[in-house]
Amino acid sequence: MTGAMMNPIPATARVRLLVNPSARGGRGLRALRRRLVVAGIDAEPCASRSPEHFAELVRAAVGEGCEAVALAGGDGTVALALNAAPDPGPVSWALLPTGSGNDFARDLGLRDLAGAIGVLRSGVPAAVDVARASWGSHSRRYCCVASVGLDELALRLIHGSRWPRCKALNVVSVLRALGRYEPRRVRVLWPGGQFEGEVMFVAVTNTRGYGGGFLVSPAARIQDGLLDLCIVRRTGRLRLLADFPRILRGTHAGLPEFVQAQAPWVRIEGVGAELQVALDGELPEARTPVELRCEPGAVRMLVAESWKRST
Repeated sequence: MTGAMMNPIPATARVRLLVNPSARGGRGLRALRRRLVVAGIDAEPCASRSPEHFAELVRAAVGEGCEAVALAGGDGTVALALNAAPDPGPVSWALLPTGSGNDFARDLGLRDLAGAIGVLRSGVPAAVDVARASWGSHSRRYCCVASVGLDELALRLIHGSRWPRCKALNVVSVLRALGRYEPRRVRVLWPGGQFEGEVMFVAVTNTRGYGGGFLVSPAARIQDGLLDLCIVRRTGRLRLLADFPRILRGTHAGLPEFVQAQAPWVRIEGVGAELQVALDGELPEARTPVELRCEPGAVRMLVAESWKRST
């Protein structure tokens, strides 16, 4: 599936800049604003006091008719915006990657802050996929990944750390979690396939990677209308450690302990116990059974014209 392209937003467009305080960009609002001024972008900056306040700012920007809302943060910031304004109308989102992971930005072709500012100035809107996790009577959008298993323990270590969140902390936390982890038994269903057994982890991604570049689904594309499933069967810790560099590079396809598939939806069930579900690097109250479903072309993101030509 190919996302639709629209005309560039006008140079006189009203742009609201929202900064997530929990992302690394929250500590550099003035410096970020200076860079925007140098680039000739007149953005109205708003620093939020909390995730709840950030959601209020998102809803206000959408309700006040801003043509573009620039989000300074990472993947969690995008997820906050997606859930604060599930129907933003004609608003285009621009992403300034100042978070610790930035995997969604990477799949949008935004490699650094300077390039993202250039896209904010002269980019064009493109319709891209996001995903929705539904459990019980609840649902929540995510932009990168929903997962069960090893990620839960690793995220607890990350959130409990005194160190700033970054890829190095993610890697160290995964390795520490691996030493303590006991495989979970799950049942996974998707159109045309199913799996039941003990796993190290199950990840259902919209993007190629998560956690700052763990390329678990290198074939994923955010305009294909599909989610990418990666199951790692129960395997020895030493074997998984040996596989770890290949997961980082995205060269693990074909290894016997991995099951990979693409599908518009995936259902994960805990066998014998409910399991916590991690969403975009956070641990909300999501539990199995959970259904993950792609929402094709649901969000308008500003991208470079060259990105469109390459997808």
